[in-house]
Amino acid sequence: MTIPIKVVPATESHAISFRQVHTEDGGRIRYRKICELDGRQLQDDEIGKGYEVSKDTIVAVTDEDLAEMPLPTAKAIEIVAFVPAASIDPVRIGTSYYLQPDGQVA
Repeated sequence: MTIPIKVVPATESHAISFRQVHTEDGGRIRYRKICELDGRQLQDDEIGKGYEVSKDTIVAVTDEDLAEMPLPTAKAIEIVAFVPAASIDPVRIGTSYYLQPDGQVA
């Protein structure tokens, strides 16, 4: 049996995030996106996704390519078995999540 689901974080992050700054004048440090082939700095709209097939071979992948992939279980999980909660080491769980039904079928 498969059930369409949505994964939702069960906890709220209270982590503090910092910015990198130049210690001398407090200027914010930024990361520039530079093309390895021509050395140009790129804008976000010039950057796409790629899948690394081998060390020197990357295949471009578009959002349309991903949308057309036949992934029937991309938004569904198959329940195979349940285990007692005591049998799972809490350290291995990490972040907790809730599963919510997604769609009319759920």
